[in-house]
Amino acid sequence: MPRSTVLIAIACTALLSACSSAEPPPTPERLRAIRIAAVEHGPAIPPIVGTGVLAPQDEARLAFKVGGIIRELNVRDGDSVRSGQVLATLETAEIDASVSQAEEGYGKARRDLERGRRLFEDDVITQEQLDDLGTAAAVAEAQLRAARFNRRYAEIRAPSDGIVLQRLSEPRELVAAGQPVVRVSRQSSGWVLKLGLPDRDFVRVSLGDPAELHFDAYPERTLAGRVSQLGAATDPRTGTFPVEIEIDAGDIRLASGLIGKAEIKVSSDSTLDYVPLTALVEGDATATLLFTYDAEQQTVTAMQRPVRFVNAEYAALGEPLPPGSRVVTEGAAYLHDGERVRVID
Repeated sequence: MPRSTVLIAIACTALLSACSSAEPPPTPERLRAIRIAAVEHGPAIPPIVGTGVLAPQDEARLAFKVGGIIRELNVRDGDSVRSGQVLATLETAEIDASVSQAEEGYGKARRDLERGRRLFEDDVITQEQLDDLGTAAAVAEAQLRAARFNRRYAEIRAPSDGIVLQRLSEPRELVAAGQPVVRVSRQSSGWVLKLGLPDRDFVRVSLGDPAELHFDAYPERTLAGRVSQLGAATDPRTGTFPVEIEIDAGDIRLASGLIGKAEIKVSSDSTLDYVPLTALVEGDATATLLFTYDAEQQTVTAMQRPVRFVNAEYAALGEPLPPGSRVVTEGAAYLHDGERVRVID
């Protein structure tokens, strides 16, 4: 074999030996991805939850002063009305006859009184008889005022600009005095959720307490509200105390009668740490496992805390976490104490 060929073979062998003895480059550490959230603070008592019915804040059930047959009913459900607009009228034949009768009675009583005064001056009648004629004239005048008052209220007018919520009667229908004919609301009155609370919850609620409201008609929306009215006595039908929550509807179109669920955040002198429900890994009310994140070390720490109560999104911890803690909300089920992790948005 030529000498040059032997040298080439030796060089290749040495090169291959050097390559096989070199260590492979290190692979980067694969860290588990997690998501985190800041610990929030809230009242140390759970929110009060109740279900109620949506209604206008100012609502009127309009009726006639006297009974009779409805001649005209000019509005339907949902109609907009102006202040003073005639909504309904009665057949007035009987009422007009009562007014005429009262006018004639008052006219006769006045004539009798004038005649009696002249007779008294001529000593034909006594003072007592004259006084009786004066009393009869005053009674007849009062009856005339009552008849004219009833005549004015033989029609229903809108008390303010608003919307007709419900038409309760129909034309040619006979209605009694005071029987509601239409329900109307003021245009700018706003909306309230009316609900009843048992005594143990009612005593914890205060005027102005904030509330979150949810309606089945808008499952993706949460409306803000506040407690605007507290009843002073129980509803005899349900045994609960009435509570009204004023609603900030925003751009949502609401309608009377919608069913809503309210979560009232009652005021409290002390606070608890609130963490998302997704941060809880396992355990029970006395000791639940969760992980906190250390940004400097990029590690997680396992902790156990009692849970005081939960709501739709958060759990209130019975013991506080270190100030400024952030908890793991995604990926916590696969972690162990002290593990290095990476945080993703």
